[in-house]
Amino acid sequence: MKLYQIHTGFYDPKDASGGFYEGHTNFFVCAKDAPAARKKVKLKKEFKKYKMHIDGIQLISEIDGYKVSLNKD
Repeated sequence: MKLYQIHTGFYDPKDASGGFYEGHTNFFVCAKDAPAARKKVKLKKEFKKYKMHIDGIQLISEIDGYKVSLNKD
């Protein structure tokens, strides 16, 4: 499994702009590859509720010189 950051965009008609401006949020998911991460995030309740779209997917394997490893408890 690998860690992915998925950057999503959405329009919220309840925000101050009345949904004119695009909002963004990030999700972190564990998946075997990018296509699996894409599928996983599309199942999230918030993704469906706000009719989000995916702006980008990034594999997170290293941060500030530290390797990222995932271990299942």
